[in-house]
Amino acid sequence: MFPQTSRSSGEDSHSEAESHEQLLDKESSYPDYNHSRIKRLRSWTHIFLLSSVSIIAILSSFVTGAWYGSHKLGPTGQDYLQHVQHYSPILKEVDTSLHPVLFNGSFMKENDFRKGAGIEVDAAWASLGVHYRSIAIPVSEAPASGLTKSHVQIASKYGGGFPANVEGLHHLHCLNLVRQSLYFNYDYYHSKGEGAFVNEDNIVRYHVTHCLDIVRQQLMCMPDTGVLGQIWWDKKAPKAFVDFNTEHKCKNYEAIREWAKERQIPETVPVDFLMPPESIEDVMDEIP
Repeated sequence: MFPQTSRSSGEDSHSEAESHEQLLDKESSYPDYNHSRIKRLRSWTHIFLLSSVSIIAILSSFVTGAWYGSHKLGPTGQDYLQHVQHYSPILKEVDTSLHPVLFNGSFMKENDFRKGAGIEVDAAWASLGVHYRSIAIPVSEAPASGLTKSHVQIASKYGGGFPANVEGLHHLHCLNLVRQSLYFNYDYYHSKGEGAFVNEDNIVRYHVTHCLDIVRQQLMCMPDTGVLGQIWWDKKAPKAFVDFNTEHKCKNYEAIREWAKERQIPETVPVDFLMPPESIEDVMDEIP
């Protein structure tokens, strides 16, 4: 065997240093290669981040859309109702969501609301709240409800607020007065001299025509865009006739009526129940 030649530690260190220098010289001799490698790495990182953000955004949009699709308020929601009518405390205190109702559109069969003048038909209309007294709208709810300082107010010692009437109940009051004024009912109610008929005939006329026009405007404000089909009648000689029995989306009238009933101002109030007007400018020269 040949003897192995050993190097001193100094020689080993010198050799490693030379190798390291050669490696550095080799890598430094390819600057373009290193720069390109770094650029490619940065580009792929940028693409990865953009792709991740895009995927997250798409997924978020899908989840959000799905949630709104299942939770978004439709025509039965409060948002819809606030767009088609003026605000009042009823909107937040009563469930006014819409529900299907089949109208009784019978032409030949009269219900209690269509009967001739008398106690029975009057009771039917009274059950709708057509004779309810005013309610008091709290001062805090007045601006949103369209009431201003120029409107009549209740004295603070009696609770304050604004005396007001629910418009829907007023519409029915008006329709009831038009009913009472039909040619086949008028003499009966005129002779009784109650309600609107305590006034002189010319005032009754103003009242009736006022009511007629209020109902006209309400019907034109929210015209029903549904359609009336036709049905056949008379099996011996079939004839076409309009089908008035149609389905509608309606509020819960009974809940609204009950709300108004519970909040009626007392039938008898003190003489100083109402505050005097703040300014003479708030007083009109005549009834509008």
